[in-house]
Amino acid sequence: MRCFSMILGLAIVVGGMATASAQTQTGYNTIPKPLPGNVASEGPEAYAFSELGDGFTLGAAAAGATLSQVTVVMSSWACQTGNWTASNCVTTPGATFSQSITVNVYSVTGGAGTWAPGTSLATTTQTFNIPYRPSSTPAQCGGDASRWLNKKDGVCYHGLAVPISVNFSGSHLALPVNNKLIVTVAYNTTNYGPHPIGPTACNTTSAGCPYDSLNISTDSNGGIFTGLPLDLNGIFVNYTLPNTSCTGTAGPGLALDVAATPCWDGFHPEIQVQVNTNATHHTKGNGP
Repeated sequence: MRCFSMILGLAIVVGGMATASAQTQTGYNTIPKPLPGNVASEGPEAYAFSELGDGFTLGAAAAGATLSQVTVVMSSWACQTGNWTASNCVTTPGATFSQSITVNVYSVTGGAGTWAPGTSLATTTQTFNIPYRPSSTPAQCGGDASRWLNKKDGVCYHGLAVPISVNFSGSHLALPVNNKLIVTVAYNTTNYGPHPIGPTACNTTSAGCPYDSLNISTDSNGGIFTGLPLDLNGIFVNYTLPNTSCTGTAGPGLALDVAATPCWDGFHPEIQVQVNTNATHHTKGNGP
């Protein structure tokens, strides 16, 4: 989806008519439509990080606009009982778990090869009902009991792609004049995230804790539809352990993870940023 618009208001003035319209347009988008059953991803528990996202230059439609909404594709590998590695995943259709997720928006400093997060522009923490991945269907997946069949595209997957959206329109945040942003996602798991939770009762179950099996998409193989990543071979991550990063280093803080060998080439978080553009048009009237 490249853009769409919606007229939100109408104002009448003496001597003429001023139509004030707010248009919602897509400033950046790497989310394919239709979305496949699952996408490539990384999770904080498996890859030892506290925050992950991407930096990008917004499309021309975002110039002079304000931030409206951010959508990020997550990947849920959690099962209600059992797990995919043991090939005994069972989930009641429609079952979900409650998960607190923070979406951060930063300005951008630096240039090619030195891109870095600047000022924190906005941050919102929201609780989402994340679906568990469906039960394994070995009969439909060539005997593979670790995967489930997505009937919409006829492909078997380990996880489930789940878009989440956060509305920023109430903040009336003007986008940076350089038209560049960094958007990241953060949440806590047993051992990682901004504030690790530590062992709890769910760690002793066959399914484990669902947040430990929740990932952030890192898959732009569907295409970059609007805007352009700051670095085609890197994304922004705050790693805790250096061996899980492309650069072989970790922290401190959020940084561009890019190596001489392009390990992130073709793999970027699937993010859509929608913006509000406002314009007032005057037409001649019959006033004095």
